[in-house]
Amino acid sequence: MVPQIKSTEIIEVPNLDPQNYKPEDPEDFRCTFGLTIGPMNNDGGEQFYLSVCSPGWVSRECQNSGFFWGRNHLVVPHYNLEMIRKVISKWVESCSGDSWSEVVGKLSRIASWEFDHYQAR
Repeated sequence: MVPQIKSTEIIEVPNLDPQNYKPEDPEDFRCTFGLTIGPMNNDGGEQFYLSVCSPGWVSRECQNSGFFWGRNHLVVPHYNLEMIRKVISKWVESCSGDSWSEVVGKLSRIASWEFDHYQAR
């Protein structure tokens, strides 16, 4: 089973086409990508969240807080939507598996899955 990105949004700016998102400073930014990912050639998918940021943002965060936790983050030299999409798409497609649960296990190593902390009652 090969996963595919079905849609992308920038969580901080709801209802804005990601193509139109421009951070104030492309060298010092952080934004969260909401990715709907599902099996290739099937409808639907599940939500995954990945923060994308620059080294400048990480450096500033370290100066302000004294540290930076890096889980579910992709660090890129500057904001370039085309490059970011290529990196994420390549990674998503490399997470294939024999079942959807195996695929989700691989995807959730890097991005936060909408059901990460779900517990059945």
